[in-house]
Amino acid sequence: MHTAAKNPVALGVIGLHEEDVYSSEFQVLAIPEYKKLVRVNSTSVDFNKMTFNTYLKADKDNSQGIKYVDSLESKPRFLTLEILDRVGTIEELQKDYNVQTLTYLKSQKEAAIVTLVSLALPKVLIQEINNAEAIFLSDSSYKQYQISLVKEGKLYKTISFAETTIFAYELSFFCWGENDRKQIKMVDIIDEKTSCSKNAYRDAEKAKGKMNYFKL
Repeated sequence: MHTAAKNPVALGVIGLHEEDVYSSEFQVLAIPEYKKLVRVNSTSVDFNKMTFNTYLKADKDNSQGIKYVDSLESKPRFLTLEILDRVGTIEELQKDYNVQTLTYLKSQKEAAIVTLVSLALPKVLIQEINNAEAIFLSDSSYKQYQISLVKEGKLYKTISFAETTIFAYELSFFCWGENDRKQIKMVDIIDEKTSCSKNAYRDAEKAKGKMNYFKL
């Protein structure tokens, strides 16, 4: 997990992770539109000393009012939200309304997408999310993300990420390959330390070069 400290980070944004001896930072460079709901998975986790300190690093004022005492058995909780529907995410990123984002991704093989976040939020919102039958990432307005909750097949509540504090995140990367029409397309989203499958590449230009080579 990376720590969200200097720059705001949100689930579903795209950018570059820069790391040196002294610090690491994720620079957001693209905010795709998710007009179709993208399924998300939620997990409730107890804070421990390490995760609480990570939270305080991202939110020095403790705006969520988290009260953590290491000696007490009962601990406050936070949530992890992870993009579950990666196929749906790929479909959204290749829509016409995300054409600029897609063009950028094809030219930048180191570009990554935030697919998991750890976030602190009020107990009542944690309970709301835990009670939902399904959770989705969605747009509330132009490039403003929110958490949408579904129960009994109906959308019944939305929660703005502005009500939460994201203090850690995980990145995933894109794989490119040839589709049935002999075109270079995004074919997969893989975890940070995973390799693309056979005949797929992190570099869209390399995938294009391989395809042209086999045509010869």
